[in-house]
Amino acid sequence: MPWRFNDNVLIINDAGLIINNGFIIDVGPWDLLRSRYEYDRIINAEDSLVTAGLVDPHTHLLFAGSREDELELKLNGVSYEDILKRGGGIRRTIEATVKADDEELVKVGLSRLTQALSYGTTTIEVKSGYGLSIDQEIRLLRLINDLKNRIEVDIVVTFLAHVPLGNGREGYVRDIVNSMSKIRDLATFADVFCDSEAFTVNESKVILEAAYNAGLGLRMHADELSYIGCSDLARELELTSIDHLLNTPEGNIKVMAVRGITATLLPITVLTLMTNKRPLVNVMRSSRAITAIGTDFSPNTWSISMQTAMELSSYLLGLTPMEALMAATVNSAYSLGLRDRGVLMPGYLADVVIWNVPNYRWLTYSIGANKVKAIVKRGKVITGDCLS
Repeated sequence: MPWRFNDNVLIINDAGLIINNGFIIDVGPWDLLRSRYEYDRIINAEDSLVTAGLVDPHTHLLFAGSREDELELKLNGVSYEDILKRGGGIRRTIEATVKADDEELVKVGLSRLTQALSYGTTTIEVKSGYGLSIDQEIRLLRLINDLKNRIEVDIVVTFLAHVPLGNGREGYVRDIVNSMSKIRDLATFADVFCDSEAFTVNESKVILEAAYNAGLGLRMHADELSYIGCSDLARELELTSIDHLLNTPEGNIKVMAVRGITATLLPITVLTLMTNKRPLVNVMRSSRAITAIGTDFSPNTWSISMQTAMELSSYLLGLTPMEALMAATVNSAYSLGLRDRGVLMPGYLADVVIWNVPNYRWLTYSIGANKVKAIVKRGKVITGDCLS
């Protein structure tokens, strides 16, 4: 079950976990557990906070190139539209990604996934979206699947209809719809960037309905740059998550809360957009919406650290440290259809982060430092020296 605002969270001091075959089989006071079980080894987390592994539900991780020079342009008053006219922005990333060979993309993908893991992310969503044609998008989906077998992080694959390039708007939408059977074999979710600079509400609806009919889960970028009615689709479609939500009306957030659609917040992007817009967190709180946090790692939001996303969720969006932790674990997992991780309970995967802090409040109180002491993935210590 997801966590909703004001749900209770059990905090156990001097606690222990009993892990067997990659799963948690018991949780409770350590003095009690150690008398009940025989064990082969101890993972020492003395004086440390222990939580479930972080889950990043929104990344654009697989692309080539970078756009660091565009930050200076934006700071000097050049608009994104003018950057596009100069051949920059997303078109520049698409061109670099299309030109990159498979080996190069896999190498850069593994590097970014390794970095994400070092910050405590044990499950991550990765989208396609940087191809000029549906064939190139399918190529990216294949490469994302290839990464699954090369890294200890669990990867959830999403097809993203990012921008209507290639074969014209109508032609590109038609190509996507006609390719859903191929996409279904490579992805768990379909996503659409619905906004003033991307796909229209009707185009998004056509794509998402085709994806639903093909058996894919539905996600959506909505109301990031402006409100054109994208989040209205929460009333019609079986969406699992709507992401960004910077311009979403109060009524649509309440609909999402009632329908159990996750509101995925991307606080690092709020920073990199240099915008005064904020998602209506107080409405999410009062309506007890299921709220998640992601990094939105991309050429425009260059941070793969879920710790940074959590920190900024407090300082920019007003989430408490506990709200941020729940949003970055069990609710992010829920948004990805994963019901076996995100909390430390019997029957759940033993995906665990041992933190170099004494309590959960430090997770967003402290800014900038990597607070991970050790990471346990499916019961195996994969980073950190904490065996005794």
